[in-house]
Amino acid sequence: MAVQHKIKIYLILLIAALLTSCATTIPKPIDEQIESIPELNVVRQNVDDYTGLRVRWGGVIANIINEKYATVLEIVDHPLSQQARPMETDLTQGRFLARINGFLDPVIYAKGREITIVGTINKKTKQFIYQFEYIYPEIIVDSFILWPQVEKQVEYYYQPYWYDPWYPRYYPRYFWSPYYYPHRH
Repeated sequence: MAVQHKIKIYLILLIAALLTSCATTIPKPIDEQIESIPELNVVRQNVDDYTGLRVRWGGVIANIINEKYATVLEIVDHPLSQQARPMETDLTQGRFLARINGFLDPVIYAKGREITIVGTINKKTKQFIYQFEYIYPEIIVDSFILWPQVEKQVEYYYQPYWYDPWYPRYYPRYFWSPYYYPHRH
């Protein structure tokens, strides 16, 4: 009876350990309970209706502009994972501007870096992407995370190596065996 009781306890502990190891957490700077986060393409259609609303959005930095007292990041939206990190995908709902107080170094906050922001929708801003006029929702950022760069692993495919000893192309001409080069005597 005692052995069965110990096995049950070990199974319960194992299941609890597995469940807690699968838990997902959002990093502290951007871990804020936000009731409902509207999608970017919905906000872009009428920014004035969403002014003052809190959002957590993320994506890839497309441009950085340092002003006198703030830095404005142009961010290409990407859907967020359960950890609030932008997912590597071609899906996007557009672009938005993130206004952050202070100076951000353009070398560190470079184009292509992933970032997640939490802030308040402030206003709409019209700017040009080349010759196309684009409406950006501007977010006043309270907190953000610049995600560390992940080195992409290159996967190599190794074809199974085999050779036919009777096929002459794989061997140098000075190979001594006449069986490999039947035309020589």
